[in-house]
Amino acid sequence: MNIEFRGVDVQITDAMKSFIEGKLKRFNRYLKEAGEDQVEVIVSISAVRARHKDYAGDSKPIVYRVDMHMYLKNLPHGSIHAWEEDTDVFTALDQVLDEIERQLIKLKQRRLEQRRVSAKIKEQMHTPETLPPEERERPQIVEEELAVEKPMSVEDAMFELEQTGAFFIPFVDIDTGDLKILYRKKGGNYGLITTKCKLM
Repeated sequence: MNIEFRGVDVQITDAMKSFIEGKLKRFNRYLKEAGEDQVEVIVSISAVRARHKDYAGDSKPIVYRVDMHMYLKNLPHGSIHAWEEDTDVFTALDQVLDEIERQLIKLKQRRLEQRRVSAKIKEQMHTPETLPPEERERPQIVEEELAVEKPMSVEDAMFELEQTGAFFIPFVDIDTGDLKILYRKKGGNYGLITTKCKLM
């Protein structure tokens, strides 16, 4: 892990550095996937006078602002940032490190969830669908009974075809007694097949 310290109107002491480095060591369990050598941390500490006087006296206390950026270079969306302000620099540091840890936990949970989803999708893609026994082997020809209604005219058959929404309808011609088949054509009109089979 590469740690860079930046002080703005603040001298970053060895005690501050040791405090930060010691706390960052506890994040190693979250950074195994990223690889510690691929983690860059920038800690910036600045000091400004508070806008309001403190309650103890007339002076305006110094407020420390701590910004911490953590970059996990080999992970997508692996950029984390947190900041805090406090009159005690170690309190601000502690709060920032707690927030960084919370974000690392969330990032790890997101990545675990993404892995679970990806694994589930892969499993579904490679698992053959289990079909019921009757659908596993479908015969090439399925024999069905021809249901011929009472004899009708071509006009009646066309009306019946429109009402049912079917593609074809067999019927016995009321005038000739021949078995005929009326069917829809792609152009929107109808075709009529005369079989010359007498069913009357």
